[in-house]
Amino acid sequence: MTLTVKNEDSREYDMMSCVDFYNYYGGLIAAVKSVRGELPMAMVGDSSDPKRLVLRSTFEEAKHVMRSRILNPKWIEGLQRHGYKGAGDLSKVMDVIIGWDATAEVMEDWMYERFANRYALDKQMQDWFKEVNPYALQNILDKLLETISRGMWNADKEMEENLRNAYLDVEGEIEEVVA
Repeated sequence: MTLTVKNEDSREYDMMSCVDFYNYYGGLIAAVKSVRGELPMAMVGDSSDPKRLVLRSTFEEAKHVMRSRILNPKWIEGLQRHGYKGAGDLSKVMDVIIGWDATAEVMEDWMYERFANRYALDKQMQDWFKEVNPYALQNILDKLLETISRGMWNADKEMEENLRNAYLDVEGEIEEVVA
């Protein structure tokens, strides 16, 4: 059995906070897979409290981060207070998610579906994105559609159509403003 481990001594950031984490650790996981032909057992350690060490698989950690932060309404509301910048930061989350899935295959269909419903298809979120940073919404929708086309997410046809329609809608609004 092949094992990879990445330990962090801070909870100020997590595996989905920025591209750096999946660039090097996700890249290591992908490199092992390319040599061995299968994903290694990949673990993420949390030693932020030396009296309470936590060790999770990258799959478990991705689920934990999705539930505790990325889909957390309080976290989203906090970023919304920052307007344009907050929308951009929410959009970057999608870039990080797709990077992790491309390198370490940590995402499950339900995770993409919940992200899509919360960020891209929720009417209030759409209206907020369109008001403060429609390009952020366009990026999220584009990346969600990319995950479907790359076979990373097995979304049903209705979901794909809803995402495509939302993408065309925001693209049309952006073109109106730019033209």
